[in-house]
Amino acid sequence: MELEKYEAWRKRLASSQLRRWEELPELNLYIDQLIAVINDRCASLGVSPITKSMINNYVKKGVIMAPVKKKYSRYQVAAVMVIALLKNIYPLTAIKEALDQLTINDYPQAMYNRFVEHFNALLLGETAPQGHVNPGNDELLRLAAKPLTNGCYQLSYWKR
Repeated sequence: MELEKYEAWRKRLASSQLRRWEELPELNLYIDQLIAVINDRCASLGVSPITKSMINNYVKKGVIMAPVKKKYSRYQVAAVMVIALLKNIYPLTAIKEALDQLTINDYPQAMYNRFVEHFNALLLGETAPQGHVNPGNDELLRLAAKPLTNGCYQLSYWKR
């Protein structure tokens, strides 16, 4: 019985792939729309939801850029997605430092897509294909994604 539950959970988890940059909303989003997009994807992964106050805190602490005319761009959507996934494992200051470090030598789009490649591959128990980003950054992205797929959310998600 437990093995069947586990296998069903693994199938659900494997189908909960993160969206690549190109698949994120193209139009700028208001905060409620941003929250809906992030929480929709994170719920299928067993990640606790984000709130308006959390996003406002991320802006206030400089972890993400402030919205322009109360709208959030694709860049901010990607950043909040990564923060939402990592917030229960790493301190916010470490996430901010990592985001800053990763985008020094490589474009945010490339970094986000590479994180998604590592994350999605790890969900499926595979290795991500060869990437085209700085090797040090690539390893940092792989290490950040690994605990997310190696059990951090497994128990709470599996028991549902």
